Amino acid sequence: MSLHDSLCGPDPAYFATLVGGAKKHGEVNYTLGAPIAYTVVDSADPIMKGMSNFTIYDEAFYNMTWARDPSIHVLASTVIPGTPSAGMHKGEIVPQIWSYEHTIAGRQPARAFVWMQGHEYANFANYQIQQMLLRGIAWAAHKPVDTLVDYVPPPERPQPASAPR
Repeated sequence: MSLHDSLCGPDPAYFATLVGGAKKHGEVNYTLGAPIAYTVVDSADPIMKGMSNFTIYDEAFYNMTWARDPSIHVLASTVIPGTPSAGMHKGEIVPQIWSYEHTIAGRQPARAFVWMQGHEYANFANYQIQQMLLRGIAWAAHKPVDTLVDYVPPPERPQPASAPR
């Protein structure tokens, strides 16, 4: 799973092979704080269960390096808002939430779930985002997507009485 700026590094072409997309460290490839309006592209995907289009205040990213074979599965995108740092990228439609399935050495299946926002800590309190993140984590771990959403901790066990000293 990758959140926010964890997609940024010195070799975006390599990192894109791991999580589907990446951005180059040191480049201006973000909007800074702005309203980020999500368009849910695949509402049938189990990770996006119950999600509708919504807007949060955060950063959006553009100027990405994308994996090509296989490509990402876009779950939600945004239109890049017109901020000073967005410059000529204003109006571009860019994926901001996606899943990525590929194989690694030995032909082992690998999965990644990416949410490009997370700059504003308050967005983690958004119910839709919480549910999506829990489902994305479970999906990436090859578990049923509602495993963490429906998790109920086991009852506490009674503690044994202390032995007298």
